Amino acid sequence: MKFSKSHILALCGGTLLLTACSENAWNDRLDGFEVPPVYDVTETVEYTLTPADYASIASNTTNKQLAEEAGLTEALAAVATNNAFATDAEARMFIPALISSSSFPYFTLNNGSSLRIGYNLATNQPAEVMAINKACKSYTVSEADYQEAWGSDEDFIKAFAPITPASASLPGLLADAFPDAAEGDYAVISYQQADTNPVFGNVGGGEEPAQVYLEESFDEGIGDFTIEDVILPEGASYVWSHAAPYGMKASAYISGANHKSESWLISPEMTLSDKADAVLTFDQAVNFFASVETAAEEATVNVRVKGGDWTRLTIPSYPESLSWSFVASGDIDLSAYNGKTIEIGFCYTSTDEKAGTWEVKNVKVADFAATGKSAAKAPAAEVPTVGRNAIYCFDGSKWNVPGSMLVLQPSDYTDMGSTYGNLSGSQPDQYLPAYLAQALPYAQEETAEIVVYRYYNGSSTSWKASQLTLTEGKWVMNQGATVDKFTRKDGIWNYNPSVELVLPYSRNTDPSYTYYMACVDWVFNNVTKKLYPNATPADGNKPGPEFIDYRGNAEFYSGASAYYGNVDVRATTAINNAPSGYDAYEGMSDDEIVELIKQRFVKETLPGALAILHNDARPVDGMEVTYTITFTAYTAEGANAETVVYTVSGPAEFTYKSCTWWD
Repeated sequence: MKFSKSHILALCGGTLLLTACSENAWNDRLDGFEVPPVYDVTETVEYTLTPADYASIASNTTNKQLAEEAGLTEALAAVATNNAFATDAEARMFIPALISSSSFPYFTLNNGSSLRIGYNLATNQPAEVMAINKACKSYTVSEADYQEAWGSDEDFIKAFAPITPASASLPGLLADAFPDAAEGDYAVISYQQADTNPVFGNVGGGEEPAQVYLEESFDEGIGDFTIEDVILPEGASYVWSHAAPYGMKASAYISGANHKSESWLISPEMTLSDKADAVLTFDQAVNFFASVETAAEEATVNVRVKGGDWTRLTIPSYPESLSWSFVASGDIDLSAYNGKTIEIGFCYTSTDEKAGTWEVKNVKVADFAATGKSAAKAPAAEVPTVGRNAIYCFDGSKWNVPGSMLVLQPSDYTDMGSTYGNLSGSQPDQYLPAYLAQALPYAQEETAEIVVYRYYNGSSTSWKASQLTLTEGKWVMNQGATVDKFTRKDGIWNYNPSVELVLPYSRNTDPSYTYYMACVDWVFNNVTKKLYPNATPADGNKPGPEFIDYRGNAEFYSGASAYYGNVDVRATTAINNAPSGYDAYEGMSDDEIVELIKQRFVKETLPGALAILHNDARPVDGMEVTYTITFTAYTAEGANAETVVYTVSGPAEFTYKSCTWWD
């Protein structure tokens, strides 16, 4: 339950006269009791730490001394750079110095007041994020590694290429680099990538230049390709569409639903030379399929001779995970079609249960030289390369690409304006939402994605990870937000998860109204509905559902009234408002009924209401967490202030400890 700078009670004196008239004889008189209990003024304030607060906490002289004594000097400094605490124990140690400062906005709160401080906690993160932030390995591919990948110390380039894909070498390189890796370890491997295959040795040599039969990037549209819809979903006008800058996109996820479909993107006809030994290459991204294996079956590449049937082609290099990252296909052999006129067909299919998304660009068909090297490509010295990063996770036996995780590429830092190839300060908060908006333009609401990036904390650089969730159309950083309560006693602020709450004896006044209404709701759902399954909520008409006032703001099972702000424990009230045919009070004296109502309120109804309003309550190791509630009981003799105490024994579990009624 949250109150923003709300007075727990502001009754500081004076006389309060209450008169009421109720058809249910509810609190019909005060029996001579005219002055309600008087309590001290206390406040509960909610406050969330700002970046400036984290900096103040880290530079505070008191905190520096505490950190030095506890061996947490580096951890305290990290609070400012990370805008987060590494553990809740650190937060509870260092926050009091901030809120005790005269510059803190709520420094003047009275003793007994509480501050609910919201802060970022590193341990409130997915296991993957915590593992990467704790210790992520890194490795850069060496010249010797490239030589091994190319199988030569002469005919190689310091990069991977479509004919020698990185995915075939990276897991093995990590296995060699980290022989003692443990299950759950993460590593980022950095390498160079060429998008074209190199040619080694004598290039050209007087031979006829290699021929390019087809080259379509789909940058500006569909080009000379055509679309053939075999199964077009009802109400849809297309499956394939142009989606700059992602090339051609196929999807049958329409208006929030999956649909069965079959649609072909077909190339123009091309006639290969008799000695072509041509190859097909293209880039593709697959996402939202049931799995990568399903994508390979539902997003296929095919070839047919003019007038013939389609034949499925094998793709040498296929995406290892579902994502929006494009993967080069590698060289697809078309030598079986030398001298023939052919077409290339990209076939997309889907079902009513699942419809993935397939993106295709940079389609090319070109000659492949008899030497086995691509004469259609530039010499090795002229092949451009770009830096790449890839994230892997060790499963206990091998290194794999983890799902739903992106890693920033060197070019991304450049786009973000970073000249050092990393992020620092609050840059992750600023740049990562925009990055994901571009990287995952078709993400669904509530999609969660982890982004891995290089982070400079002021003294060193390491790999870090953050989780973001698409919320109401915007990517929101998961900072591990949590809340702790601090209470002021004798002028000193200390961590105190216990709660002391006074419910004012006043009509329709919070927090009384909120807590007593929670009691009413609990009784309706756990007593009324159990004994009378067909009962419906009160609607302001007579009569109300069993045990509930017709106005819906009071219950007669244990006497809680949100309207009057008290608990009526009189036997006459309980008897007069009992459901028709209810015989639980038969044979009981008035004193016995009063005792039963008291037991119900403090041991059933109020703990149930607390579980509703304080579902974040948790036990704390080494500390008794209590909830102390002061309320007004309305008896045959008048109104009395009573106090009940509960111990938090489990998540949102409140165990009765004591009550002034008996103790």
